[in-house]
Amino acid sequence: MISTQEATQQALIAANGEIQQLKNTIASMREQLERARFTEQEKVQQAVSAANEEAILLRNTIASMREQMEAIRVAEQQKLQLASAGSAEEIAQLKAMVQALRDSMERQKENYEEVLQRVRTGARDELKQLQLTIFELRDRLEGRDAGQS
Repeated sequence: MISTQEATQQALIAANGEIQQLKNTIASMREQLERARFTEQEKVQQAVSAANEEAILLRNTIASMREQMEAIRVAEQQKLQLASAGSAEEIAQLKAMVQALRDSMERQKENYEEVLQRVRTGARDELKQLQLTIFELRDRLEGRDAGQS
């Protein structure tokens, strides 16, 4: 039979063994927990890194699109300015043409009025001449008629 002291010692050795096993299990679980935590941190960092890369890519895409839109806007403004300048030039030419036509019409009107005035003056002069001829011929006729009677 085993003495109580030996039994206590064996129980103590068994308890120490069990404690050691528990310590080893705890250490192993801690290592697994640390690895799991480390793996999760790596996954989080990879996800954050991927999100950052995607955000950078999206920012670059947006910046590129903004530049393209600005270039298109500038090109459209230039086209509009060229069209506007062309229209303004055409309008100026048309105004000058209208003014030239007005001036020409005014000169033609003045020439017509001068010619009309000369024709009227000539007609009046001719009318006076004809009236004088008529009076003269009447006087002659009347003078003959008076001489024949």
